[in-house]
Amino acid sequence: MDSQTIITILSVTLPLIGAGIGYLLKSNIEKKKELTNEITKERRAIYQQYVNLMIGIFANTKANKKNNPDKMLTDLYEFYKKYVLYASPKVIIAFSDYFQFMYHQNENEETDSKQHLLYMTKIMAEMRKDLGLKNNDLGKNGQKLMRALIKDYDVIIG
Repeated sequence: MDSQTIITILSVTLPLIGAGIGYLLKSNIEKKKELTNEITKERRAIYQQYVNLMIGIFANTKANKKNNPDKMLTDLYEFYKKYVLYASPKVIIAFSDYFQFMYHQNENEETDSKQHLLYMTKIMAEMRKDLGLKNNDLGKNGQKLMRALIKDYDVIIG
């Protein structure tokens, strides 16, 4: 084969190979984007359940209804089963930290409302980050996320 034939073959095959590789890369990127969108939708729905649960606790407290700790724990376990596959590692860690705190609270028979609030809002702040939202001016652990629900917020948070 002479050099002219090789150049002709290369000038035809290289663009075809390049186009094939480009198509595969684009297809792969589109699949990842689609999966990410589905995961984000699932996260939003699951995270909303957590927010509803936490706000429900505060609404019951405001209405002078006694919160049932066992029901709350059961609801949190149900939430955990749903979110563990979709949540980011930081949300999982924040949620696990809150559970560890609650396990030790049951042992000590003490309740520290400020610590509960800090753990709950840390989870919410991590969820917001996970969804691409900013937490500027919401406090180090997102404490101000619950400010509208607590009458003496400044006394509790300090």
